[in-house]
Amino acid sequence: MISVVHAAKLTVKNANSPVLVLDVGHLGRTLSGLSPRLLPDQVTRIYEVARDPRTWSG
Repeated sequence: MISVVHAAKLTVKNANSPVLVLDVGHLGRTLSGLSPRLLPDQVTRIYEVARDPRTWSG
């Protein structure tokens, strides 16, 4: 998932399946209907790495 926050404008061109581009108002309803693709331990690891500031520093 890529989340764009507080963008003045966002233009999406040619978003091919399985890419979903959603307005925040449709996010919960759409995602809750999808089947998980990752195992719980994979999700946990991704979360840990994403929360580590060293992941995002140059």
